[in-house]
Amino acid sequence: MLYPLAVAVVSAVFAAAVLRQYVHRRRPYQLVWMVALLMSALASAIYGLALPPTSSQVAFRAYYILGGLLMPAWLGLGSIYLVAPRRVADLSLAGLVNAGALGAGAVLSATIDPGALARLNGGPGTGVLEPGPWLPITILLNTCGVLAVVGVAIYSTIRLAQRRGSGRLVAANVLIAIGDLVVGVAGSMARTGRPELFWVTMLAGWVVIFVGFLLTQPAPARGSRLDSGPHSQSRLAAPAGRTPAA
Repeated sequence: MLYPLAVAVVSAVFAAAVLRQYVHRRRPYQLVWMVALLMSALASAIYGLALPPTSSQVAFRAYYILGGLLMPAWLGLGSIYLVAPRRVADLSLAGLVNAGALGAGAVLSATIDPGALARLNGGPGTGVLEPGPWLPITILLNTCGVLAVVGVAIYSTIRLAQRRGSGRLVAANVLIAIGDLVVGVAGSMARTGRPELFWVTMLAGWVVIFVGFLLTQPAPARGSRLDSGPHSQSRLAAPAGRTPAA
């Protein structure tokens, strides 16, 4: 339970940092990322209630909806708001809300294997939900989220290199992309026979992402406030997620 709590703490601190920026800048992508990070924090905290002896089915469904289904896609949506025209981003939001509602309904109606839930011992929960419509929806949302975040990070790095931008911000984008991929790999731990590595891999990815985020902050010597990020030193290519129980 130590690693899920650590992920919850890192996500909550990360969310607080992004909220602080949103209060000062009021950028839509900051609000979207804050919501996604809060989903990660809540999912990681709720996970403990799904473990024995509680083995709460309600807690597992909430953990999966927030952390496995929605969070990665909302992080990707933040990246879309960062670089895309507002109309495109708003259409993406509408699509995500609809797909997320369908996915959440599918998770809530999916059959749970009580035996698999009772055996949950720190892994992502693979096999707890019986296969159903929730699975392709989750895979689709996760894939889109990862592609959006990593794609924006790569795009931002290329733009910075072309403009001979700050090496600090280039490093930040590289770390964010690497961290996001590590978080994404966490979901494959169960399928590779190492479910016990799920949360430690998740924690490592979030720490790398958070370090990248911190690098987007202004250096103390400059004495100026920047709105974290890769494109014009005022934006952040945020992380994307995982498929914990797919």
